[in-house]
Amino acid sequence: MGVPQCGYCQGGQIMSAAGLIKRSPKPTDADIDEAMSGNICRCGTYTRIRAAIKQVAAKQGGAR
Repeated sequence: MGVPQCGYCQGGQIMSAAGLIKRSPKPTDADIDEAMSGNICRCGTYTRIRAAIKQVAAKQGGAR
């Protein structure tokens, strides 16, 4: 999805996304927004982050 650019937020984004998918295997956009709200991306790739989370969830049994 081309999410990482500068790498500043990457660790936090990955940990938050992994925790979200573990808790909610089929996250909605609202679920994703809430789970990721504590992470600030200096590059502004939020739409790509959401798309990547949906892609991973779909591969593991399906995003809504």
